[in-house]
Amino acid sequence: MRISAIIPMYGVERYLPELLQSLSAQEPGDYEIDYLFIDDGSPDRSGDLAEEWLAGSGASGRVIRQQNAGVSAARNRGLSEATGDWVTFPDSDDILDARYFRNVARFIRRDGERVSLVAARLLRLYDADGSIQDVHALQFRFAAGDRRVSMTEYPDFFQMNAASSFFRRADLERTGVRFPLGLHASEDAMFVADHLLRSGAEPVLGLVADATYIYRRRATADSAVDLSRLDPVGSIGRFHDAYLPLMQRAAAMGPVPAWLQSMFLYECQWLLPAATAAESEVPPLSDADGALMLAALADCAHFVDEDVLFRYDASALSLEARLLLQLLSGRSIPAWVGAYRDRGHGVDLPIAAGAEVTVVGPDWKPLDITGERTAPDHFGQKVLERWHGTIPKDARVVVDGVARTEVPRRWEDRPAQQWDRHRRVVVGWTPGTLPSRADEVRVWKPVPGPFGSFGPRAQWRLRLWRRRVARIVKKARGRA
Repeated sequence: MRISAIIPMYGVERYLPELLQSLSAQEPGDYEIDYLFIDDGSPDRSGDLAEEWLAGSGASGRVIRQQNAGVSAARNRGLSEATGDWVTFPDSDDILDARYFRNVARFIRRDGERVSLVAARLLRLYDADGSIQDVHALQFRFAAGDRRVSMTEYPDFFQMNAASSFFRRADLERTGVRFPLGLHASEDAMFVADHLLRSGAEPVLGLVADATYIYRRRATADSAVDLSRLDPVGSIGRFHDAYLPLMQRAAAMGPVPAWLQSMFLYECQWLLPAATAAESEVPPLSDADGALMLAALADCAHFVDEDVLFRYDASALSLEARLLLQLLSGRSIPAWVGAYRDRGHGVDLPIAAGAEVTVVGPDWKPLDITGERTAPDHFGQKVLERWHGTIPKDARVVVDGVARTEVPRRWEDRPAQQWDRHRRVVVGWTPGTLPSRADEVRVWKPVPGPFGSFGPRAQWRLRLWRRRVARIVKKARGRA
């Protein structure tokens, strides 16, 4: 089996030696590697370093030089030159574990014919202090060891990253998919999703838990991922020019796959909380750009089923963000959404803008309580409001003629956890799941999907139990 590793390079002279060192350290196995370094008009010595490494290491490969055209064009150039049975696209500023290719090749030998693509486990390298941490939101996919997972049956098992993915080259040639040009974010996700849609078959994701891809968080915060998250204007194109056409094409062929809907919701995880965070690094949008952003989100949200929206569990997307998408899609707030009482007389509830709110007593007679309305500042949106009032314990809140179910707050919960816990109870609670806090991205829950291996499952269960105990202890100390 031969693997073509396509490595685009631009301005990475500082980081490339670490990748090359990790390539030199790759353990042998039943595979061959052909390295295609694409020098995308790099202004430094990146291309020369790659050529020197190839000459000194004896590795198979070459450096292809072209005028600067962007990472997608560089990857496409490499794809046109690749000859391997499988192809992958490592980034030139990242690092591969010494057993990376050996373990992926072993999985492909065993299960390659039964999967649509193969994904390796991601760890993050923090440039500032050199630490390597297990912080990726989608790490739950690897918590049960190596697995094959139907993305149709388990739509939260999707793949966003091409750098840590392996594709059969024959499949890519058959679908004709290439990395999209002109996007400033989510090119990887669009490549993966477009390929799976064009294949027409039920996608199966192969997960290799013991193949570790280490992606770098630069101290300079100047990587493509960092810059895209600081550029909300670029996210308009991500949704309007990338997700929307793909979802429209999927809808023309039948129901939009739930895994594609989940990918869109995962992107919203990084966008909507950042828009309201008090210490967000994301600059605010102008009124005009905010309107464009909301329109792009609304267009995509029309293709998200209500059931998928509220069951989505790949990341800790808040109930408030889900309700915003629900309203942007043209649907109403579900009847199960509650009136969330604090530990005293205060009550919060999300409502559609302009909804009539009445507080009634035990005899259902209206009380003279008006409450306060605020609009969460998601790009200047005007469809979702939050009502807060102080009401007696025996009073109820009625919204547009329908009484909201009162949801008490447990002693260990913060407000965001209270809302998340209630949503989970409604859509189907997984015992052992920790309700998500406002600042969390990862969902702490028992391992979903096929069983996999007992050992990794037990280790994750222990980690989850420790997390639960730590939360309880921290909360108890805060109350003392």
